[in-house]
Amino acid sequence: MALLAEQTITNQLASLERSIVGVKNSYDYSQNPDSLSTAMLPAVIHYIPEFSSSLKAHHNVWANNFIVRSILFVAPRQSSGGQLKFLENQAIPFGAKWRDKFQADANLDTLFSNLPGTVKVFLKSGNYGAGELLSIGGIDYIGFVFQFDVVEMVGN
Repeated sequence: MALLAEQTITNQLASLERSIVGVKNSYDYSQNPDSLSTAMLPAVIHYIPEFSSSLKAHHNVWANNFIVRSILFVAPRQSSGGQLKFLENQAIPFGAKWRDKFQADANLDTLFSNLPGTVKVFLKSGNYGAGELLSIGGIDYIGFVFQFDVVEMVGN
């Protein structure tokens, strides 16, 4: 019954993220690395921490809402001597780059075309900084945690 799978959503978002200037890689579904080297940065990993479903008509029309997190690792937190002014100059511009990419009509059309049944494929938020989600392989990074909302309508 469901048209979309987490794999399809992740791969479509990753494809557009790879086209953002400065991004060296955005990993497809189940391809997230266990660690990142400086040569691999900036890099994006993905996961879908939750979905919800709601009944829209009797028992045969559903709305499936997927929350997708794209985590952009820009630089190790302790690089550049840990001086934030240098690290921020590397990382902060990516917020605008994500908005430009995921608010452009042509890119949204591409997502809607490649994700059948979707009624919503939107960048919801971007949180800049460091923290739990910006740690991989025991190294803390500076970057962004972006959240997307993807809603599909399915029915028989």
